[in-house]
Amino acid sequence: MNGFWGSFKSTLDNKGRINFPAKFRKNLREEDEDTLILIRGTEKCLGVYPRSSWQETVEEIKRKVGTGREFGVVSRRLMYQASEQTIDKQGRLNLPANLIEYAGLVGEVLVVGYEQKIEIWDRDRYRDYVESTESEYLKIAQELDI
Repeated sequence: MNGFWGSFKSTLDNKGRINFPAKFRKNLREEDEDTLILIRGTEKCLGVYPRSSWQETVEEIKRKVGTGREFGVVSRRLMYQASEQTIDKQGRLNLPANLIEYAGLVGEVLVVGYEQKIEIWDRDRYRDYVESTESEYLKIAQELDI
């Protein structure tokens, strides 16, 4: 997998589906079988992981926090509303109602590449996030000389 970058507009239909960007679909591994794991993001958005990337993420969490109480706290928080969804033949991804509600998704959404995962944001909320973090971004970008 080459990773995910860029952003794409989509519209949430009345059945809770969005069109999943073809560019992102091409970057899925064959073993992912067009299956994605959707979770509540740390911001008010959805985190979307290809199946293989999700397995790697869970293993990385285990390495970082062990398998004791901390892993239990983190994994329970991540897993309790996680949903496995498969992109259909028309390129649509179903978003469960509880995750739509959590992220406040209505109408136009933004599907954003975020390295080895993808995020789905309410379009206006993402714009507000970008605006609110502009000065922080500029400071970090200058320090990194990018």
